[in-house]
Amino acid sequence: KRLYIFMFKKLFGRNRNKPVEPVFPEENFSIFQVNLEDGLAFATINTGYDHYPNKRHFPWCAQVELTIQDKNSNGHRTDEEAVILNEIEEKITGFLKQSHAVHAIGRVTRNGARDIMYYLDNPRFNQQELKNFFDGINAIRNLNFTINNDPTWNLVGAFIK
Repeated sequence: KRLYIFMFKKLFGRNRNKPVEPVFPEENFSIFQVNLEDGLAFATINTGYDHYPNKRHFPWCAQVELTIQDKNSNGHRTDEEAVILNEIEEKITGFLKQSHAVHAIGRVTRNGARDIMYYLDNPRFNQQELKNFFDGINAIRNLNFTINNDPTWNLVGAFIK
């Protein structure tokens, strides 16, 4: 009897070690207005990740904080600055995707800074490649790059469940 139960689970059970499909949900970006201590912020978040069942497979939150140089009176980026920030974000996303499964969750633009949030499958990087890449970005804009273990995606919990 146990053999049959084992075979049934093996044939029809969900493999807990692999993400369920779709691994990358359909994109659905929403814009949120957020009141922060230092003023108004705008978050552009991929709400396609709302109730995402594979969070535990991508437990590493990579965050990039970029300094906004050309800003308006509210501390938000100008249209020209937005072009530069978007190009930098595309470069960062491309770099991360070279060696990781990357879930681009979104960005928050606030007084003087833009925060970009990703979830990754693992936190390991070739340290020299990482340094060289971010040194190149630092020549254009000051940035801060951090990775935190966040298996339940609490860091983006204000935007997606």
